[in-house]
Amino acid sequence: MNVIKRVKKRLRKDGWLVTGYLGCTIIAAKLKKNDRNKMYADWIEEYETDLLQTKPLEYNPKFSVIVPVYNVQKEMLVACIESVQKQTYQNWELCLVDDASTMSEVKETLETYKGIENIKIKYREKNGHISRTTNDGLQMADGEYIGLLDCDDILAPNALYEMAKKLNEDIHYDFVYSDEDMLTEDGKTRYNPVFKTEWAPDTFMSVMYTNHFSVFRRKIALEIGGYRVGYEGSQDYDFVLRFTEKTKKIGHVGKILYHWRSRAESVASNPETKMYAYEAAMKAKKDALERRGLKGKVEYQKQIYQSRVFYAPIENPKVSIIVPSKDNYSCIKTCFDSIAGKTTYSNYELILIDNGSKKETKEKYQQICDKYGFTYYYQPMDFNFSKMCNMGAEKATGEYYLFLNDDTEVLVEDWLERMVGQAALEHTGAVGAKLYYPEEKRLQHIGIVNRAEGPSHYYCGGREILTDYKMQMDCNYIAVTGACLMLAKSKFKEIGGFEETLPIAYNDVDLCFKLIEKGYYNVVRNDVQLYHYESVSRGSDIADKAKQKRLEQERELLYRRHPQFNKYDPFYSENMELITNMEGLGSLNPQYPKQISLERCKIQAVDVENISCFMNISTFPHMKQLKFEGWFYWKKSKHNNGNKYAIVLMGEDGTAYRYKAQKTYHDPNGDGLFVGNPKLTGFLLAAHIDAIPAGNYKVLWEVSKGAGCKKQYYKEEKEVEI
Repeated sequence: MNVIKRVKKRLRKDGWLVTGYLGCTIIAAKLKKNDRNKMYADWIEEYETDLLQTKPLEYNPKFSVIVPVYNVQKEMLVACIESVQKQTYQNWELCLVDDASTMSEVKETLETYKGIENIKIKYREKNGHISRTTNDGLQMADGEYIGLLDCDDILAPNALYEMAKKLNEDIHYDFVYSDEDMLTEDGKTRYNPVFKTEWAPDTFMSVMYTNHFSVFRRKIALEIGGYRVGYEGSQDYDFVLRFTEKTKKIGHVGKILYHWRSRAESVASNPETKMYAYEAAMKAKKDALERRGLKGKVEYQKQIYQSRVFYAPIENPKVSIIVPSKDNYSCIKTCFDSIAGKTTYSNYELILIDNGSKKETKEKYQQICDKYGFTYYYQPMDFNFSKMCNMGAEKATGEYYLFLNDDTEVLVEDWLERMVGQAALEHTGAVGAKLYYPEEKRLQHIGIVNRAEGPSHYYCGGREILTDYKMQMDCNYIAVTGACLMLAKSKFKEIGGFEETLPIAYNDVDLCFKLIEKGYYNVVRNDVQLYHYESVSRGSDIADKAKQKRLEQERELLYRRHPQFNKYDPFYSENMELITNMEGLGSLNPQYPKQISLERCKIQAVDVENISCFMNISTFPHMKQLKFEGWFYWKKSKHNNGNKYAIVLMGEDGTAYRYKAQKTYHDPNGDGLFVGNPKLTGFLLAAHIDAIPAGNYKVLWEVSKGAGCKKQYYKEEKEVEI
């Protein structure tokens, strides 16, 4: 009945065409549900080739693997125990603690391991739940490090060896964690790999991302009192919060060493089955704030079953908002009106740095600054974002600097409070914000990742997913965009400000790299939100070859200055490309191109007054594919849902290659810029690029309003290199 009600509701809202398309899409997705698992299985076969290979280690610490046991099926418990027995590393002990199980087969199974070397067994007389049971195991252990293993989960055969190998890199590590994946209840299929970053304290304060497999120095575990009763469901999270207050020597093994079995009653399978776990996590965060002497509050995020920490600003420090600009009054007006009209934080100044606007604009800039009590400095010179920001910092009187693009618009009232509170933390470097493209509110920035091809915005152009913690919670990244970047004055001075030999691109990334080199962590607060009318003031960096060449030169300079970050990002696992491939290409049929002639075709510029369009291009070198995603519709047409799409790549010699795109559902979010109901105006394309010659290609839209209609071609301000 619920399905029928939903269908009727959709019919009333969108009509037969859209409803029918969505129904077919759901059916097709179910038919292809195994594609992601197949891609992961292929990855396992290719990359997990050394599980049983070991080399002699100089340092061989003893690991005590603690397994709390309660009412688990015999097959699962045996698989768990045998996964420890089959370890390629030999210096371990297994501490099994039964929490007064009522299933007779549990004790019968445990008894078969009684008397075996390296295995200790304890039976609790009274059920005490997970924290007490784990603490019993901690008291039984005599290893230098302890590791936790759930009684229905499985360790990879190289788990302990990889941990020991990591400890040989630095014997002072007190806490080491690994990557993990999920295991079906029958134990036959691995899926949903979780590739983690290096230690990221703000990400951890948002979500318990370290999870399994983790090993901890036993001495510190005992010092902090083990696992606390009353935090069941999030006892591991509470434990790590307290543990990491005692040490900063934390390591990460970028291999999947733990297989977490998904069961109907587990949090991993269904978060609603254990709401008490999320309440315990909130309690653990509140405790952490109190222990650390920090003022703030913990805010529950219902849609994602998590909670974020809002750090309250202490003593109302002054913020200097520094805005570089030239001849861009319409954007400046939008920006300044939003700041003055929305900002609830009172102790701030705004400094406008103008590098040579014409007289008419200069007068308008002065007028709007006078209106709001802002400061205006005029200094004609070539555009150099770094130099203009440094000039603003020299004139600023605040304790915190906020560098802000002139083409932004503030969306939330308490944005400065949230940024200042975060920036005031001792470990914080730069603080960034969530930025949206204004039309249709697509994501423009939630952090910068340093991929093999260079720094890029994570999930740029994607639609926001309310259940994705990277889009909703506050996370550490290697860099944040300079379009909205705050940091303490003292830290800005410590790193020498912006690098003026990087006048246009990558100056924000360079600044963030310098902060990391000093030991700070850059973070994006996803609760601070702005529109970003990107590159309105100076155009796109990829619109012509000269700008593209400049971009490449500045990227080369960036890596000469910071060679350790060339193709390396501690906050973005190299294995994340697999996730991107699975999510981005797993449900698509990759298309091969057809060579076409455009000699008699008119190629038009996009008329933004009458057309709404967007295109995001992602590269997948491992799969030799490009992914194109976006939408295209005429704002004044009532018949957009019949549109057909293709992408054309046109080489420098005029040779063109056409890829047919797949239509997708697209919700324009009721922005009021259209007529009709243009919800079938999205497109997706996975394009094979090994089928066309290497070179640079211009990207063109091919759009027709239905079968038999004339094809129209439009220029997209993007080029791709094959």
